[in-house]
Amino acid sequence: MTLVKPFDAPFFVGLIFVVASIAIAIAAVNGRGLPIFGTGRGALIAVLVVGMSGCAIAGVSQATPLGWAHPLIITGSVLGVVAFAIIAAGLFGWDPVVRPLAALTPGGALVRATTEELALVAIAGMIALKFLINLGYAITRVIR
Repeated sequence: MTLVKPFDAPFFVGLIFVVASIAIAIAAVNGRGLPIFGTGRGALIAVLVVGMSGCAIAGVSQATPLGWAHPLIITGSVLGVVAFAIIAAGLFGWDPVVRPLAALTPGGALVRATTEELALVAIAGMIALKFLINLGYAITRVIR
């Protein structure tokens, strides 16, 4: 069995994609969308493409050496399906899927947010969570 090297090139390239996707989401939620993507659906699609690319490079590419039944791969896959549901909710206007997020924010900061904005906040959080799980796994590989 080939062991995955922690903090290898795919990890750092994935990190670049994670930072880029979160930056796109933050810019869009703050009304400063990028010229090509804008702030709404275009930003959601951009986050989808950039986030999926990062996951393909740093996440799913690890399935072969780890095995598809490895807990890291299973967790990442489940969170990936949830991420797709969040993106779909934003793109298709499924407000009940993402609206509960507004109640979780301190001071009701997102009460007036649109479905797309809530989806962007949720997907940015999901991408960050997936990255932190990957980071935690990489750190445990270094410690061993």
